[in-house]
Amino acid sequence: MGCRPVLAIDSCHLSGPYKGALLFAIVYDADDGMFPLALGVVGSENYEDWYWFLEKLKGILDGQEVIIILDRHQGILCSVSELFGVENHAYCYRHVKQNFSSFFNRQNIRGKKWKEDALLLLDNIAYARLDIDYNEAFEKLVHFNGDLARWVAENSPKHWAMSKFLKKCWDKMTTNIAESFNAWLREERHQTIYTLLLMHMDKLVAMLDTYMRGTDKWKSMVGPKTKEKLMLNIMRSAPITVMPYLDKCTCLTWQMSGLPCPHVCAVIRTLRHDVYDYIDPCFKVSTQHLIYSGQFQPLPTHNMPKVCEARTLQDGQGNVFPSLQPSQVRRPPGRPRQRRIESQFSHKRAIHYYRCNGIGHNRSKCNNPLP
Repeated sequence: MGCRPVLAIDSCHLSGPYKGALLFAIVYDADDGMFPLALGVVGSENYEDWYWFLEKLKGILDGQEVIIILDRHQGILCSVSELFGVENHAYCYRHVKQNFSSFFNRQNIRGKKWKEDALLLLDNIAYARLDIDYNEAFEKLVHFNGDLARWVAENSPKHWAMSKFLKKCWDKMTTNIAESFNAWLREERHQTIYTLLLMHMDKLVAMLDTYMRGTDKWKSMVGPKTKEKLMLNIMRSAPITVMPYLDKCTCLTWQMSGLPCPHVCAVIRTLRHDVYDYIDPCFKVSTQHLIYSGQFQPLPTHNMPKVCEARTLQDGQGNVFPSLQPSQVRRPPGRPRQRRIESQFSHKRAIHYYRCNGIGHNRSKCNNPLP
């Protein structure tokens, strides 16, 4: 298909008349764009439903080995390990960071600055590419707080730390692209299942056509996002006098991401070679054309039931069933939420009061003297 073998899988609740949950798998195209691969409607997020969805997804992949990025839901842990193997399951680092932040709040540590320092140390642990950098960051966290370091050691860093994860994950550590797909279906989630699928197909066809036409506007062998990352690495590179053997880099950035790191870019500049020759083929325009060259298959309608005049259902074999009723879904306690629970790491626009030029308050809470 051409996409990188990294799948971001997530779910969202359906708020239409039939409730349930929508499970979906998203992959990356040649320019880090969102390419929806599969989605399924299930009753709830339990082991049986996750296993059914991942089993169908494995059939679509046709034996190709992939990396699954998911959160640590108990049903997900069991089903992924059985179908894809434990070594191919990467935990979403954004969820890990949220759990770490919640654990920090339960400790007797006061001060916003301390929490920011702890989260920064966790980032250094997660994004360290070399074992020596990982050990150095972990030792700093041990000196900072032993309980926090113990939490990191007990929460399987081999599934979310870049230096400990054994498989190539192309520098993808979160399910943010799946969250983008979740927001993309914001309106469709309130419809019936049939309407949801039809609306999704219309939006999907329009999106694929837009991406395919946008590929013709690429001004180089790679997409705009990839070119921006590559140009940044070239700007960071410095001339060298030693001519090493250009096969791999000891910083592991080139091997993990598929794009030449600043060290490799410096060697390429010294050798006067074309930097695009050292980019992984999955980022090139030919791969993008391959991804969006397939035909869109409509939903099959064979053996679909028909609604009779007596409001009964008749299947393709002529069997008659009573009228279809929505499934019985237990209503959760409390008042239904109207707004989604925002992540504590989401960026919000700061309030700005124009008279005192202060940030974080408005007129009613301003204590600054007016000019």
